[in-house]
Amino acid sequence: MRDRIGFLGVDSHILFDHFLQFVHSTCGGKARRSFIQLIWLICAWVLWNERNNRLFNNSVTLIPRLLDKVKYLSLGWLKAKKATFVFGTHRWWSGPFQCLDIG
Repeated sequence: MRDRIGFLGVDSHILFDHFLQFVHSTCGGKARRSFIQLIWLICAWVLWNERNNRLFNNSVTLIPRLLDKVKYLSLGWLKAKKATFVFGTHRWWSGPFQCLDIG
């Protein structure tokens, strides 16, 4: 996911390190920082749901499918938040920063 959005990040297995990086990220302006934070929160949500599915339903989702969930949720959130957001799935997946005009 980090490569997709052009962001270098921590490779630590300590969740708190990731949280600090995304919450206190200073890369770019406010819009870019907000988007990076949104992605972090969606990733945490998807991973939490995956954890619950594995624990309670004995169901495992492959990583590419989890990434697709992050992409769909981020697009859905933006469309719900901004009625004028006109980009579809293909365009969003190929260039989210261009869609948001925060390159």
